[in-house]
Parts: sequence; C-alpha cells; structure tokens
Amino acid sequence: MKKMLFWAMLSAIASTNSVQGAKNMKSNGNYGYQKYGKESLDFIQGNGSVVLDGTKVSGLVQINGSLKAEESAMGSLQVNGQTNLHNCVVTNTAVLNGSLDADNSKFQSGLIVASQKITLKMCSVDSLTIREISGYGGKQIVDLRSGTNITGPIIVESGNGEIWISSNSEISEEQVSGAQVYRK
Repeated sequence: MKKMLFWAMLSAIASTNSVQGAKNMKSNGNYGYQKYGKESLDFIQGNGSVVLDGTKVSGLVQINGSLKAEESAMGSLQVNGQTNLHNCVVTNTAVLNGSLDADNSKFQSGLIVASQKITLKMCSVDSLTIREISGYGGKQIVDLRSGTNITGPIIVESGNGEIWISSNSEISEEQVSGAQVYRK
C-alpha cells in the first residue's frame, strides 16, 4: 500500500512539472470565456468565447464557440461557431464553420467558410470557398461591402449561392463559380 501511495505521489509531482513546462510554450487551451490582450502566443485553442485585443498568434487559433478579434494577427484560423474580426490579418488558411462578419481585415491565403451568410467590409481576400452545408437547401450569401477585394477564385460548392457586391467592392464575374452575382 505504501508503494502504491509513493507512486501516486511521484506521478502527481511529475504531472505538475510537465504542466509547468507547458506554460513556458506561450500557448493556451482553455474553456469558457478567455480574453487576450497585447501579447504574443504560439497558438490558442479555446472552447467557449474567446476575445483577442491586439494579440499576435504565430500559429493556429482554434476555437469551438465564438471568436471576437480586434487589431490582431493570426497564423491560421479554425473556428466552429461565430467569428467577428476587426482590423485583423490571417496569414495562412482560415477555415470557418458558422457565421463570419469581418471588417477591414486581410485573409492572405485561402478563406474557406461553411455558412448561410458571410459579410466582408473593407476586406482583402486571396481566395474564397463557400462549403456546402449538409441539410441546408437555401441560398448561401456572400455580402461584399465597402471596397472589399477578392483577387482569386470565389467558389460556392453547393451551386446555390448569391454574391452581393457594393459599388466599390472589386471582383470579376469570371472569378465566380456556383453563384449569381448581384451588384448594389
């Protein structure tokens, strides 16, 4: 019995030390509400509501819940839930399942979204793919406002999309596959 207790205590100490080492990696994996300020992290993994305010993340930001980011930079982005970006940069691919509302943000690589509607205001996007939503038969809407520019292909995989373009946003209809284009 004493040997068993000794090994249990030794295991607990080893676990505590490995957790302390993980803290030095500048990473976070949390549940519930998390807010990050002007700091630099290797990655963020969160479940719940995550707020980034001036945060720089060199790697992946992976959220199950909601992400609200302002004046932040991310290496790559994966969100299952609601995404709101203001003055942000995503260097690598962004994969979003849920809503997207982005303002004055740059997606420097592919933007891949499964959503009924997304809104991009004053954004710059390399390429855009709207994934089909299983069981959803309605139109998938891409609302491009206030000078949004998409330089590469725009693909709506369901073939049932609408792209709404304000007068000062820029795309060419040759870029579009699977959607009707409507100019406001």
